[in-house]
Amino acid sequence: MSFPPPIELVPHRDGALLLESIDAVRPDGLVASLVLREALPAWSGPEVMAQAISAFATWRKGPPFRPKPGLLLGVRTYRSGVAEFERGSRLTVDVSESTRDDMGGAVFDSSIRMGDRNIADGMLTVFEPEDVMAALAEQLG
Repeated sequence: MSFPPPIELVPHRDGALLLESIDAVRPDGLVASLVLREALPAWSGPEVMAQAISAFATWRKGPPFRPKPGLLLGVRTYRSGVAEFERGSRLTVDVSESTRDDMGGAVFDSSIRMGDRNIADGMLTVFEPEDVMAALAEQLG
């Protein structure tokens, strides 16, 4: 099966978009990959994971794909076995939704692999309301 490129599924543009391809989609998540154009510190792993979650959220809604902003509320856990993701490395990120509520909140279990080696994993809490700006305005009151 052919999947749309990440630029059709994630609202990030230009250098901010890290994902290069969507490799597989499941009912609860997806697998995406990228080749690093430059070295990234390992603490950037949650951003890679969040972009894969964003791609999944857009994919789940179906075509026509209209990516919209969501919010990364927190990184519950994150562990990396490397200090840096090296330039030229091919990384594969796998995200799986473990819980979702009716308000648009969800928790995803995520991992990043380089080849067959798992180099990072984490649990991210995200929020995707129907209208992000209205939800923010309500919170800021």
